[in-house]
Amino acid sequence: MNPADPASAPRDVWVFLLIRCAGEAGKHFDAVGMWPRVLQVVKDGWGCPPGVVLRPGEAIESAAERVADALGIRLPESPALLAVDQQPAIDGGPDEELAFVVDGGAAEENAFQGLPRHEVDIEWSAVEDLERVALVHALRTRLLAVETPLLVEGMPRTPRK
Repeated sequence: MNPADPASAPRDVWVFLLIRCAGEAGKHFDAVGMWPRVLQVVKDGWGCPPGVVLRPGEAIESAAERVADALGIRLPESPALLAVDQQPAIDGGPDEELAFVVDGGAAEENAFQGLPRHEVDIEWSAVEDLERVALVHALRTRLLAVETPLLVEGMPRTPRK
C-alpha cells in the first residue's frame, strides 16, 4: 500500500441481504400496508444485515448466494440490487467500506430459529430500530419500486450542480 495513493487505501466490500417478514400491527407506513421487519445479525449488541465480504473476482450475486446458503434460504429468481452504500474511512477508525444491499426476499418470522448460533443472535428489527440507515433506503426501494439509491454514509448522495 502506498499512503500517497488514495486508490491503494484499504476497502472492505460487503454484500448484505435485505430479508423481510410481515410488519407489526400499528407500524403503518401508509393506509394499506405496514413496514415489514428486517432480519438482523446481532453481535456484541450491534445489529447488521446478514452479509459476507466480497471475494476478489467474485460476482455480487455469488456472494449473495453464499449468504442465502448460510441461512438455508433461496434468493428470489433475479435478486435486485436495492442500495449501494459507501462508508468513507475515518482517521484512526475503520477502513472505507462499500456495501451492496441485495433483495433476499421475504421469510416467515420463525424461519431462522433452527440456525446454529455462534456468538451471534438473529432477530427481526422494526424499521425504526435499524442501525444501518442504508437498510431503510433499501427497504424503501423494494417496497415502493423507486430507483436504487447511491448512498454515502447511509444517506442519498446529493446531485452535483
